Formats: sequence, C-alpha cells, structure tokens
Amino acid sequence: MKYVSADEKEKANNVNLLEYLSLIGEPLKSEGNNFYRHEDHDSLVIHAKKNYFSWNSKGVSGNAVTYLMNVHDLKFQEAVKKINTDLDGKDLSAYKPPKITYPEYFKYDVKEVSTTKNAFDYLVNDRKLDPDLVQSFIKADLIKEDSYRNVVFKWKENGQLIGANLQGTREIPPKKRIDTNRPYFKKVLPTTKDATNSGFNITRGYPEKLYFFESPIDLLSYFSLNKNTLTNCRLISMDGLKQQTFAYTLKRTLKDLRSRNRKLDSIKLCVDNDEAGKEFVSKIQQYKLTRSDGKDIPIESYIPDLPPGEIKWDWNNQLKAKVNESLKKT
Repeated sequence: MKYVSADEKEKANNVNLLEYLSLIGEPLKSEGNNFYRHEDHDSLVIHAKKNYFSWNSKGVSGNAVTYLMNVHDLKFQEAVKKINTDLDGKDLSAYKPPKITYPEYFKYDVKEVSTTKNAFDYLVNDRKLDPDLVQSFIKADLIKEDSYRNVVFKWKENGQLIGANLQGTREIPPKKRIDTNRPYFKKVLPTTKDATNSGFNITRGYPEKLYFFESPIDLLSYFSLNKNTLTNCRLISMDGLKQQTFAYTLKRTLKDLRSRNRKLDSIKLCVDNDEAGKEFVSKIQQYKLTRSDGKDIPIESYIPDLPPGEIKWDWNNQLKAKVNESLKKT
C-alpha cells in the first residue's frame, strides 16, 4: 500500500460523512433529526449533525475512515486512499460544525399527563430512588411525566421554569439505539443561552455548599443516600461534564449568597468514577477560589468508590448497591 500524506489524512478525516456515504452509494434511510440508519445493518446509525457514525452491535464509532475500515474491512491506508480517490474532482464539502443558536425565550412544549405512575415506578423501582423524595419533588412540580411516558426534570430558578430534561422509562433495544451507551431516551430541551448553562437543581436552605453531578438521576441518587444530612446546599446536574455549568452556577450562587449576607463554604464534585470524571475534577481543582474574608473555598472530589472488577461507577450505581445490600440482610 502506498504511503499516505498528511494532507490526504486530513482530507479523509474531515470529509462530510453523510455527503461522502451518499456519494459512494451507501444504503441509508433518514430517521429525522439528522439521524440516518443503514438499511443493511440496522444498528448502524449516522449522526449527520455531529459527523460520525455509531455501529451499536459492533461497539464502534467514528468518522469516514473508521466507517470504511469497519463496514468495508479496509486497512487505514486503504480507507484514506479510497476517500481521496472518490473525492478527486468532486466538490464535496468538509464537515463544519453547525453554528449554535439559542431561542430568545424558553418554550416548554412538553405534553404533561395527569399521572406520574410510570415516572414514579421507573425512578423508584428501576433506579431505586427514595420514594418519599421522589413524591416530594413531584408535588413541588420539579418532576413530571409526559405523554410518551418520559420523566420530565424541570429546571427552575427563583421559581421560574427555564429548561427541562426528558428521561425515557422504557429500555431501547440494542440494535435501535442511536448511542451504544444510552439504553434510554434522553433529551435536553433547547433554551436560552444563559439557561443552557444551568440544569436540574435543588436548593435546601441557603446554598452555602455546592454539589455538582453528571445527571439528574445521579443527583437524586446522592440525595436519597444523604437526605437526612444535606442542609444549606444546592445540588445541580451538569448533563455531562460542563465547565460552563460549573462557572454559571458558581456565579449565580455567589450572587444569591451576597444578597443574604452569606458565604460559600465548599464545592463538591460528585461526578462518575471513570477517566472523564477524574479529568474533570483535576481541571476544576486547578482553580483557586477565595472568599471576601480571605478564607479559601475547598473544591472537593466526591467521586464514589469503585468496587473491585468495575471500570465505571456513578452515584446511582452506589445507591443500587446499597439498596441491594440492605435487601440481602432482610
């Protein structure tokens, strides 16, 4: 196989995946929302907006080069050469990430239903959350259910609805999953630029302690484990590992505390025990935060302990393990 140049690699790696696969005649069918599914491999999905594919049954994902290597069994150099040959003389665009736009106002277009039975059953029986806690948040209009049986986690600030998460309650069959690592439907509703950096949050008393989580489920799991000891705190879901959410919440909380003549005591990073979570903690702990009275604000790692044999562990795993252990003793 001939040597491939750096320019050839760059061109192959950055080609618009959907346009290229259409050019070479790959059998794809649209599933809406910029997703396309391979007609011969029903677990292979193209994410046009993000310019990559996921082949769930094989556990692989990537760009056009990776696609050819896995779907057409080509070696790396062969895949790079093929893409460059296919593109020769063709006016095919390189992938450009879409410009992010934000609505001027948050539009809550969720069709809520009067019952929360499916949401409650999923959160309590599948996720093992404390039933009294779940019921209290349902009554507080922070958790609802929509017409598709999804759990709705409402984001509120000062009583105003500014955003929401949707969490599916029915497991998606492996071959139908858009993302291999997501067995349930998940969606964050589009909201304003400022509110995008917020998330599902709960405040108890004065927010003198901040707790950051990767998801609403993790937040509620930690709350279930520590509901009798959590006081004067604010817990917030980042929907991943978002430094923007950390910064936004910190700024908002400091403003709230100043208006009440209170001060921030500590920050807890309650993220997953995996490489990404540890890297996030390392980045955030590089910041040095000092109060107006000269006292440092500690940024603490509250990552759950990783049990032997596991490669990833989150606060919902921790809650389930404790509940199961309690059941064994009864």
